[in-house]
Amino acid sequence: MLPRLISTILLCCILIGCTIPPSPPSLPSSLPVLHILNRETSIDHALLVQFTAETGVDIAYHTYRSSEEAYNLLTTSKQGYDLIIVSDELAERLRREQRLAVLNHERITHLNNIDPVFARSSIDPGYRFCVPYLWRIVGLGYRYSAIGREIESLAAAFDLAQIKRMALIDDARVSLGLVLIMLGYSPNTSDPVAIGAARDWLLTVRPYIQYLAANDGQDMLQQDRVDIVVEWSGDLLQVARTDDNLRFAIPQEGSLFTVDSMCIPTGSAQQAAAEQFIDFILDAENGAALANTTRYGTPNQAAWPLLDAELQAQIQHQQTLEQRGLLFRLIDVDPAVRELYRAAWIEVRQ
Repeated sequence: MLPRLISTILLCCILIGCTIPPSPPSLPSSLPVLHILNRETSIDHALLVQFTAETGVDIAYHTYRSSEEAYNLLTTSKQGYDLIIVSDELAERLRREQRLAVLNHERITHLNNIDPVFARSSIDPGYRFCVPYLWRIVGLGYRYSAIGREIESLAAAFDLAQIKRMALIDDARVSLGLVLIMLGYSPNTSDPVAIGAARDWLLTVRPYIQYLAANDGQDMLQQDRVDIVVEWSGDLLQVARTDDNLRFAIPQEGSLFTVDSMCIPTGSAQQAAAEQFIDFILDAENGAALANTTRYGTPNQAAWPLLDAELQAQIQHQQTLEQRGLLFRLIDVDPAVRELYRAAWIEVRQ
């Protein structure tokens, strides 16, 4: 009876010309949006979902492939970023250029979870502008079946008799810095002669380098497009877990490491939410989930007991290398020196 009554009413409306009011338009989401800029492989996406569920703050996640690209996005893009996660080399540059906001520590209650060693060695000792997120090392990834032996040194990785298919990180400071270490120089040198020597050495092996990888060297290795790749540790360890034939090593000669930090650009529209996210990451369980997923080292000492055994062993090995003076931290250099590295890398890339 009720359906027939409704149909009769609708028919009457049509006959006499009355109108049925339209459905109200759907309202846009009222959630605040936090715009984060980070490396694509340096996040556990489940944590982003969890943060939104716990706080009611939505996240727009933006990515970059190199420090140079991150800097260009920050300084030229119309997109405003509320939180950036960048290497300490870039963070130092942004701080010098007064592009970072001062953090409100009252909103970051888990700062004590950070290992004090990072406070002592940080470019920002009091965490006034940035808070450590993860730390990473440049390593060698290789396909054992293609090489036929373990690769444990840069000399072996660049052995022209062995090189078949190779990829190198498309980053001037990283790739030139690694060669500078091999040649006995500081990776932070400002000496034009040393930078030129690293450039010339790379030019001799350039014909054997098939790809300059933009943060995707690990994918090339996994897809069997290369046999050896120079890439960041966590990226390589992520793919090595999927295939026993893929191996990872830190060069015996030494390597580069950097600490990625969470910083808030000046002009952020969501500084309070950004500081809330920083505190969320510093929680022990969240910090452990981040490290276990990305396979990078974590400065969060409260998270260490929650790391899986394999990652704990890898981090302990890396810490031993640092204590032996075999890991070198990239730092920012003067603009004129930065240009020397950039010009040298342009020659290598051609």
